[in-house]
Amino acid sequence: MTPELLRALVAAACTSPSVHNVQPARWRIDGADLVLHEDRSRRLSVGDPSGKDTRISLGAAAEGLVLAAGRDGLAATATILHESGGTMPAIARLTFAPGAEADPLAAHLEGRASWRGAFTPPGPADREAAAAVAGANTAVATDPVSLAWLAGLCDEASYGFMRQDGFRAELLGWMRLSRRHPGWTRDGLNAEAMRMSGLEAIGAGLVLGPLFRPLAALGLAPHLLAERKSFADAAGVALFYRPADEDPFESGRHFHRCWLELEAAGFGANVLAALADDTAIAARIAKHFGIGPERRLVSAFRFGRRNGAGFPRARLPLSEVLLD
Repeated sequence: MTPELLRALVAAACTSPSVHNVQPARWRIDGADLVLHEDRSRRLSVGDPSGKDTRISLGAAAEGLVLAAGRDGLAATATILHESGGTMPAIARLTFAPGAEADPLAAHLEGRASWRGAFTPPGPADREAAAAVAGANTAVATDPVSLAWLAGLCDEASYGFMRQDGFRAELLGWMRLSRRHPGWTRDGLNAEAMRMSGLEAIGAGLVLGPLFRPLAALGLAPHLLAERKSFADAAGVALFYRPADEDPFESGRHFHRCWLELEAAGFGANVLAALADDTAIAARIAKHFGIGPERRLVSAFRFGRRNGAGFPRARLPLSEVLLD
């Protein structure tokens, strides 16, 4: 293992998904190993007070590195560490051994990105391909009635969180609604990635900011924030489950793989975090799909065939992700 190869693996892992694209993963080269740290300054104090979503994000980063290592014939093993103090605690150590075969999902590592653009209206073959994504950890809804039901639940759950002043403020803090924002190409959720026009971006800042309370009083805020229409051309919604008592770090590794499986099937996807974060709604969904209490809804994806061009992803430079 050379420092150059380890740096290249970290660069590939930086393409991994994270909550609000906060990118909490930091890496330190330790001889022939890599140590994964959490940058706690990136934790969402309102939206993720327990750190569960951050830990899922860190697990996703670890899986991204494991997949990248496999392309170089290296079997990477991630061992969870239990450091809890400080502002940059160590989360896992990754060690390497020769002899691995590349995982087919690794081919989609750098191309994966949240797709919030339009979907091509699905035909029967698209519905069939969407249903085929279902597996031991994933329930998939493809029929219009189920999609409409999930769309309504998603809007209900999302608005429940948006009503909280602190949640909206934190979300706005990670949104980059103008190209002049210093974080536009670095992190967070920029307007291009969210498929907002300039006017829509201005409107989002107002609706989530100073106009929210008066619009809510008039009953208009739920309609302005609703995403139901974006489900109309989705091929499906994937509901991703894992064991209820599993470490979120391990769940994050499988979450990343689930997203890459959607990419490998030719779909673009975006996360419907509210469905999992609202425990009452998550329980309703589990009951509807026959998911027992031994498993929990980790996340959900709206997915379909992309209708439009891609966009550059916002990512921190390698120099800031690697620790001295």
